[in-house]
Amino acid sequence: MRRRTVIKTSALAALGTVASLGLNSCNPKTSGNAGSNSDSSSLKVAMVPWLGWGRSKIAEEKGFFEQEGVNIEHVVFQTVGEVNTALLAGQADLAWLAASDLVILSEKAPGLKFIMACDYSGTVDAIIGRGIDSAEDARGKKFAREDVPYEIVFMTKYLETLGLTEADVEITSLPAADGSAALIAGNVDAAAVYEPFVSNAQKEADDVEVLFTAEGTNIIINGLAGDAVLLGDRREAVLAYLRALEQGMVFTQENPDEANQIIGDWVGLSREENAALMEQIVLLGTAENKEVTFNESNELNVVNSINDAGPILVAAGKVEAALDGTKLIDDSFINEL
Repeated sequence: MRRRTVIKTSALAALGTVASLGLNSCNPKTSGNAGSNSDSSSLKVAMVPWLGWGRSKIAEEKGFFEQEGVNIEHVVFQTVGEVNTALLAGQADLAWLAASDLVILSEKAPGLKFIMACDYSGTVDAIIGRGIDSAEDARGKKFAREDVPYEIVFMTKYLETLGLTEADVEITSLPAADGSAALIAGNVDAAAVYEPFVSNAQKEADDVEVLFTAEGTNIIINGLAGDAVLLGDRREAVLAYLRALEQGMVFTQENPDEANQIIGDWVGLSREENAALMEQIVLLGTAENKEVTFNESNELNVVNSINDAGPILVAAGKVEAALDGTKLIDDSFINEL
């Protein structure tokens, strides 16, 4: 089921209902309620293969979980919709997701908390297009984006730089692969996509330009979340998991060739392809989480990211009301490391 493409973690789908969890999963072990597991040293963690949290795969391969005395079962899905559904259904203790996902997820499960960031998107996500240099160029043009929270926020942020809203352009809902193809074919004027579709589109059509990226912003923050009750009951196991992840992060930095091979095999990329994309995201360890993500004095912190996303998703009709970002984070785990 591996594909020669990066599976984007923030492509949130099928959130409206708690759907069947086993469909399209590469790991058949998706049944059972994680919350009923009485083993306090065990955690079931839901994820899709994404290089940003490749440290988890490194920790698994290198035995760092065993060193920390924690039993981790990674339940690997092919879409983030399945990951989020598993978390909502109590079939995962923790989930790797985008912080902005919590704006919607919290409506069904207000106890969810974001506890660690693994990466900021950087230039992996981009709005690409042709012939658009100003608000006048963009007004009334066709823009493709998937109808998922992070894409809505991302597109809105781009249009704000032009003094526009989505009401000023024609929005077509297309996943990244289809949006990129539509742009190359001239069926849309711009598209919200992510790598490798950004690079591929520019190879296919030399007049396609990058109009906007998440570089230097906190628009797209990926990381780890779980329910407050579980986090309290399994605190020591969660801390052990985070320590093992930090070992995986250090290993990735100190052994880039081997790490890129392991992560590349996992996400379906060659070592060289994985290495190139790793240069485009901003990976965060414990120190960066303390200095940036959970630092209230840093403008790029996760609370600001969630609070920026909230009104956009409310206006888009995706959620009735957004919880304040401070209610959706728990920085105590990072601060204890």
